[in-house]
Amino acid sequence: MIKIQEHLNRADAETFLDKIAENHWQSLNQKLKNGRGFKSNSLIEKCRKYKTESSLKRYQKKFGNNNPDESKRHKYFFDYLLKSNASELKRLIVARPIEYPNIIENILKILHPSDLYTGNPGNYSQTSFGLLLSKSIFNYTAFRASESCKDLFTEIGFNSVTCPYCNDNKMKIVKIKNNSSTKTKQRAYLDLDHFYPKSQNPFLAVSFFNLIPTCHDCNSSDKRDKPFTIETHIHPYLEAFENFYKFKISLKTLLGDTLDNIEILKLAGRPKDITLDDLELVARYNSNLDIAKNLVTFFMNNKHYIGTKDEMIFTEAIFTLNGGVPKRREDILKIQKGKMSRDILMQIDINNILGIK
Repeated sequence: MIKIQEHLNRADAETFLDKIAENHWQSLNQKLKNGRGFKSNSLIEKCRKYKTESSLKRYQKKFGNNNPDESKRHKYFFDYLLKSNASELKRLIVARPIEYPNIIENILKILHPSDLYTGNPGNYSQTSFGLLLSKSIFNYTAFRASESCKDLFTEIGFNSVTCPYCNDNKMKIVKIKNNSSTKTKQRAYLDLDHFYPKSQNPFLAVSFFNLIPTCHDCNSSDKRDKPFTIETHIHPYLEAFENFYKFKISLKTLLGDTLDNIEILKLAGRPKDITLDDLELVARYNSNLDIAKNLVTFFMNNKHYIGTKDEMIFTEAIFTLNGGVPKRREDILKIQKGKMSRDILMQIDINNILGIK
């Protein structure tokens, strides 16, 4: 609900993330011990291999739909990625989200969408060439299972945090001791969502800024294969949901009515954004109102302490209620439903006695 850069809460967050993306590129392109080339399982060498094979009959039969023109497009695609010392291939891995529309546009000047997938929105299936990209060349499964994947997302602060899409479900990366030895391994209790779906964009399968650490509910239940773009949805490395939406309770609740509904209002700035709808956030937040009810009830029952000698006790108590309320914007992802709690307190504490920043 805030940019991941804000969650990092460091002055050099942008350059820090670029460095991590660069390290990710290097881990996907490990060099030989003599330093004179790349290992056979590197992205560069795999692209070189399939560029060469794309002219062969067996390749055309397996990946080119027995169509020489289609296989020729594949070859042009590999040529494009490998030109200028694989600069476009590297761009795929390290580019910021703002570059994705241009990257996709350039690739689709070479490939046809039908080279990559078939079907309709929400029900896409990758072609044999699409699967070659996502499972063999840009091998997401191998990356997801690797320790480097867990190290990467631990480094950017996702070892204990809530989902940046919903700010509700908790995620964590934990160290687990192997019973048969003293070694430990990490286990990531989170999903990695492909913001630009892998089914339609298999060439972005391991692109750093396209991998959003998220909860299973957002990734598999609500977002799934929906065609997210930076024009229609909020990308957590690019923008903050916090800037464009606000949680609100009815004024009747402040007059004593039972809290039975929470609104999420769209603010100015992103009129075409449909993140709220596609992630079903209104329904999900209204399915359990306990945190909101406890917060409102506590505030309304104890607000008479404001301006008295017990005001500090009241303030400390409300910020620890329900597991905490983020006083600072950059702490929102640390606390379950932190944005909702912040917004409600800012609504009912009209004079900002609590000092929310």
